Amino acid sequence: MRRPARRPLLAAAVALVAGLTATTSANAADTPLPIQTDGVWGVDFAGGTLATVEHSASRDQYVMTRRVAPDGSTAATRVPMMYAGTFAEGEHIKRVPCDAGECIPLVGSGNGDVGLVFVDDGKEYVQIRTSPNTYHGVEPAVTGARIVDVTGRYFLHNAQSTNQQYLDDLQPYRTTDVRITRSITAASVWGTRLWAASSTRGTVTQTDIKTTKLVETVATGAPCVLKELQVMGRWVYWSCGTTGPAGVYDRTAKKSFTVPSGPALVGDGYLVRHDRTAGQLLLSDFHTGTAAAPRPIADLAAGSTADQRRLTWAVDKWGGDIAYVDSAKAIRVVPSGVPTQSLAKIESDVDGTSLDVDNARWGSTWQFNKPVTWTFTVKNASGRTVRTLTGSGSPQADVAWDGKTDAGTYTANGRHTWTLTAKAVEGAGTSTTTGEIAVTGT
Repeated sequence: MRRPARRPLLAAAVALVAGLTATTSANAADTPLPIQTDGVWGVDFAGGTLATVEHSASRDQYVMTRRVAPDGSTAATRVPMMYAGTFAEGEHIKRVPCDAGECIPLVGSGNGDVGLVFVDDGKEYVQIRTSPNTYHGVEPAVTGARIVDVTGRYFLHNAQSTNQQYLDDLQPYRTTDVRITRSITAASVWGTRLWAASSTRGTVTQTDIKTTKLVETVATGAPCVLKELQVMGRWVYWSCGTTGPAGVYDRTAKKSFTVPSGPALVGDGYLVRHDRTAGQLLLSDFHTGTAAAPRPIADLAAGSTADQRRLTWAVDKWGGDIAYVDSAKAIRVVPSGVPTQSLAKIESDVDGTSLDVDNARWGSTWQFNKPVTWTFTVKNASGRTVRTLTGSGSPQADVAWDGKTDAGTYTANGRHTWTLTAKAVEGAGTSTTTGEIAVTGT
């Protein structure tokens, strides 16, 4: 394989353009699914963004992302996020054995970012890739690194060399310091909460990430010290290990029900597991609070790799769809058919109440539990709308306002009122929030 010189990689915030709209509606550039490939070496699906490792036109392997339409019928043109081969000095993305040879475990964030582990001079570094050749990468140099979970701007990873678990954040508009360092346990992050197994059988704790304070202890009823957790809104999936009991704790009903054992990925109201004996992906629907009998949704050969999660198949816990690589190396997307929860804001980082246009822009993010179409409006003191920004197709609304009006001129100094309205792309729900900005410097 050709080994290019190491490219300059930018570790910092993403340069965002105010009013950028990401859409997933069909157009001439969209590709009908399934997507034909000559091989896939890792796959994840999060918030409507499909992340894969594939060959580029030059036959080099790259980490690619595509926006997938909500109905799973089409995908936008793929975007090469990072070279996935070996650089001239030996640096490379960490790989694991898989049926395709060696695969890259990718973990999507739900807002278009992708997490991976980069190896440089024998040391491993967790990186969150935010755009082509741009990444957040200030994590400690370790060995035995593994990304456990990513939700929005928060990401959770383990390191064997330190025997520690780290929770960190990526904030595009501000410098923040929310690192939590703890002993390795089963854990998951959702919104502003870190869920973690305790040393007591069946018990999990919930910690507020922003304050680092313990806010809840939950007895799931599991008969073990938990080995795995996955959290999605109302649902807390727990497992006692690959062959041990598994279940889902319903936060609304405050009780657990059992689900099939084995490596699984949780969506909104369902879970999927790979039945290697049957050669099928099986979906268990539990959105009513009781697990229905598993039903097959796709054929997927047993292969020789016991756990193929994010290697040959993945679940979009924000969008309700499942992606997998079939026997012909085509990427397919299957709708779950399970009703989603109503729209809910799970995290936000809102800028202050003032904007000096001479040296700043007003930047804020809102993370939802599923993809939204959003509108951000700014009104001046007289109530006239001076700026409208829109976006669609992601669970995250990302606003960067530079103080200019829709006409391209700066708004007048003084008090302004902003409103963000988000509507679910699929299913029910609308979220509205407002605030004020005092503009100066114009």
